[in-house]
Parts: sequence; C-alpha cells; structure tokens
Amino acid sequence: MPNELGFTVHHVIRRAATLCPDVEVVWGKGELGYGDVYRRVISLANSLLSLGIRKGTVIGVADWNTLPMFEIHYAAAMIGAVVYPVNIRLPPDQIAYTIKVAEVEWLFYSEDFAALSKLVSKDKTVSLGSTCNARYCYDDLVKNRESKEPEVEVSGNDYFSILFTSGTTGLPKAVRYAHEKIIHGALAIVYQLGLYNTPASLHQGDVIMPLIPFYHIHSWGSFIHAPYLCNKYVLMGRFTSDNVLTLIEREKVTWINAVPTMVYMLIEAAEKLGKLGILRNLKALVGGMPISSGLAKRMHELGIRFSSIYGGTDMLATSISIAPSKYNTVDEYLDYLRLTTHPVPFVEIRIVEPSTGKDVGPNQVGEVWIRAPWLPYEYYKDPDKTKESYVGSWFRTGDVGMVTSDGGLRVFDRLKDVIKSGGERIPTSILESIISNIPGVELVAVIGKPHEKWGERPIAVVKPREGYNLTKEMIYDALNREVASGRIPKWWIPDDIVFTSNIPLTSTGKIDKKELRRILGM
Repeated sequence: MPNELGFTVHHVIRRAATLCPDVEVVWGKGELGYGDVYRRVISLANSLLSLGIRKGTVIGVADWNTLPMFEIHYAAAMIGAVVYPVNIRLPPDQIAYTIKVAEVEWLFYSEDFAALSKLVSKDKTVSLGSTCNARYCYDDLVKNRESKEPEVEVSGNDYFSILFTSGTTGLPKAVRYAHEKIIHGALAIVYQLGLYNTPASLHQGDVIMPLIPFYHIHSWGSFIHAPYLCNKYVLMGRFTSDNVLTLIEREKVTWINAVPTMVYMLIEAAEKLGKLGILRNLKALVGGMPISSGLAKRMHELGIRFSSIYGGTDMLATSISIAPSKYNTVDEYLDYLRLTTHPVPFVEIRIVEPSTGKDVGPNQVGEVWIRAPWLPYEYYKDPDKTKESYVGSWFRTGDVGMVTSDGGLRVFDRLKDVIKSGGERIPTSILESIISNIPGVELVAVIGKPHEKWGERPIAVVKPREGYNLTKEMIYDALNREVASGRIPKWWIPDDIVFTSNIPLTSTGKIDKKELRRILGM
C-alpha cells in the first residue's frame, strides 16, 4: 500500500468498498456496487500509468454526470494526476482557452463532445463512448485485471483538480485544489447538513442524485458525499427534466442539489406530466443564484424541503441555511431559508466597506470577505487577479451582503451588479425577487442603465412564461404595493420594463448580466 500522507480523495472510495460494497452507483447503462466501482477504479488507475500518465499530469474530462466521470476522479486521485472536469457549457473559444491554461495533456471525452478531442494531441485522447473506434477506449482501460492499487505516494498537499470560474466578468479564471482542501470543503457540507437543523438534511440512507454538473466544483462535492456516507448515488447523464423525474421515481431519490432554474424546470415538468406527488419529501440543496420567494413557496407547497447554499469555484462551500429557531409565519420561515445562510464549520466572514477596506458595523451592508482552510489563495497563472481578490488570509468575494444579528449571512448582489443611483446602492436581487413572484414571470434580471443625472437607474428585463399576457402595468402594480408596505423605497422602482423571449444564462445556470447588457447595448 502506498505511503499516503494526510487527507486523500481516493481513500473515500476505498473506505466505501469496505463498509458498503453493495450500495449502488446508478447510471444510464445500469448499476454497480461501490466494491465493483473500486475495483474498476484500480484497473483504470493502472491503465493510466501504462499510458504514461503520471503524478501531476492534467487529465481533462468532457462528459455529463456519468459513471466514467465519477471513476476518473478517483483513478486520477489514486496516481496523483490532476483532474479537470471541462466546463462544457462555456463558449467553444473559452473551452479551448481553459484547456490551454490548465495544460491538459490527456482528454477523455464522450460522444457528445468528440469535437473537443482536436484540442489536444491525437494520441492522448480517450473515447468514453459505447461504440469506440478511437485508439484508446475507456471500456478497455477499466478491464485491466490489475487488482492492487498502484504504488504511488500521494499526499493531502498534492493537487487533485483544477477548476474554472464561469467567466461572467471576462475570461474564466483557474484555481487549483489540493486533495485535503477538496476533502475538507466537501465534508463541511456534510457536517452542516447532518448535524444541524437544516431542511435539506443529509444522512446515511439518503439516495443522492446531483443535478449540479461535475464541472461546477465537482458537483458541489457530491462525488465525495455519497460514498463517504455509503449512500446510493444516481448519475443522470445530461440534465433533462423528464429524465430526472423518471430517476427520482424509479430509484426513490430523496436528495438533490440544483440551481433554482433546475428546480423550476423540474416542477414545471412534473406538473405537465401529473407527477407532482413524486416530489413530496424530496430534499434539495439549492444555490448558484438567489431563490425567489415564489419558488420557495412552490417548493414548500409541494413538500420539497430546501436549504440554500452560498459559495463559489474560488472559495468552495461557505454557508448553508439552518432553519430559524423562531418565526411568526410560513412566509417569514421561507424567506429566512432562502435569504440567510450560516457559515459551515471553520468559515469566518467579514463585511467590509469596499472603498476603505474597513469593517462595517452590525447589520450594515458591504462586501463579503471570507476565510476558510480550503481557500486556494491564488488564481492559477493570474497574479493580478490574485492580488486583487486574496488579501492575506481573506478572500474578497465581490458580493454585497450583511451579517445578521444571529450570525447569518445575507448576500444581496454582486458588487458589480449593484446599481449606484444618486450615490446610493440599489440591490437588484430584492427587485428581482419581487418581480419573479408575479404570475407569468419566468425569468427576470434587473440591470443598471447609464443616466446623466443619477449615474445609473434600474431597468427590469423580463421573460414571460408561455401563455401569459403579462403587462408592464401588472409589474408596476406589484412593485408599488411593495412600496406601500414599506419593503422598498419608491426610488428603487425601475425606470422601464423590457420584455424579451430570451435571457442569457451562464454555463452554471445563472443569469448572464454581462451578456444581457451587451445585447441591450448598455
């Protein structure tokens, strides 16, 4: 057995193979127990060595949430190779950019992404397809009969993966994570969900199906959560609402992770198919963008218990919502869960005035700075961005928020998206939440339009739901009611409302305000 030092990723699958060898990993072609998966991982790891892949070699993987994606993560970890789950939702030129920056030497690709094989040397590609005419085929690599783990010394300080941000403010930025940072970041989620009063609780016996793709922080660490807890792990392949519903029903899925748009699509599909009942008692960890009050109410009505999560590629998990100890109404309870998260163990938070770098007082709004043991502390090959974002032991998130009296974190907006009107800030997320709760609104983005007198003024861009006759008057009526109730000041109301059939999304399912501004010429 190799002399391992510290926390290493492949220890997780080895442990699962011993404790729960018959608990299944399910994917499109069938199912295998963790014991069999571990044996395939050993075979794959030895095959990688036979191909010349060594400790430090960067392996790119272009695929959906599949068994090969899962196995490659563990096989790469076993020999100290560095895995890059390619962000396949990026534009083609940005995918090529990330592969170059990551210095990908070998590329594993499924049939859907065969075109990407041209981005690396022809003799260093592996086809994951079921029908394979390539020089190297994945099915052959996992049939290697070697039954012993390779004798490669891997430590917790060795790099495990390289990830890229979604590129909403320019080219994607790269971060590298060592084994122990990925392990501790993933287990912080497990501890918060398992030991505290979180509606999306996660325990042994849950059936996990990640809707978050592997290219987004390794599916938020779910590839570690499932074998660590000895939980059945369901891999859906490419996300489609119908496929997800089928798997939830067939595999008795109890826990998912998702961005709000995925949950919305899932509910809409279940409603059309008359299958809303199968969502009852489902637990959902939801993040990536704010949860609207309308979606929160809908999940509650359907019996979906949700917790919100805050974090990012360059900081991993930061905080997860815990149920409030006191509340007066259901709406107050739901608003707390969707708006307020609490730091996971070992995370510290500061709220800082961006212009001065000084901490603001309690319940005051400023930029969110965080500190955690798993921060990468640099953007790979980008010293300027590193200097701008990592200040000593702290990471400047670029988000605007506040710490509540009970120690919770409320994030209102991206610093770059806050509208500065007349020297005052308008957090767009609050306006978006109000508008999204109006029947007939599918998506909404509030952006700042240059204004000669005020600097910027808010504009609401709305995508109506199909079959709804949505008007500006309906939206202004809803906003004015919020003014009358004292929830927002009158000067926050958008100067205009623009209807559109398409609101662009980033590769991680968030609204792409940079692209939206470009489309609207702002």
